[in-house]
Amino acid sequence: MRHKHLWNRVFAELIFEKENWVWFVRPWYRLSEDAKTDPLEPGGDDNPDIADYMGHAKYGVGYDFGDYELSVKLRQNFSTSNGAVQVNLTTPLYGKLKGYVTFFNGYGDSLIDYNHKQTRFGLGIALNNMF
Repeated sequence: MRHKHLWNRVFAELIFEKENWVWFVRPWYRLSEDAKTDPLEPGGDDNPDIADYMGHAKYGVGYDFGDYELSVKLRQNFSTSNGAVQVNLTTPLYGKLKGYVTFFNGYGDSLIDYNHKQTRFGLGIALNNMF
């Protein structure tokens, strides 16, 4: 059975910056699709419960320590108690390159398995600043 991994939604993002701090909120509204009458039907809603796991907004805060940047992002659906937290840190490596460390715990790390709780830790290289 083939599933679509998409999520049609309308969102706005409000960002506030002051000195070394940045705060943001990104509320969204999911655009509904017609219900499927058959799981093999190509049209219709493949992810009818996605808001139960992804919530209706993302909230975040970040701080620039100079060489280091730290950010925390949160999502929560208060009616289902499902959500996610992500913590990101950049650190100097060489020249303008920065190391990137990320931690994620919760639902919706990817659309392919939005309804499975995951814990993920990642390392990488950042080519630009987070904010």
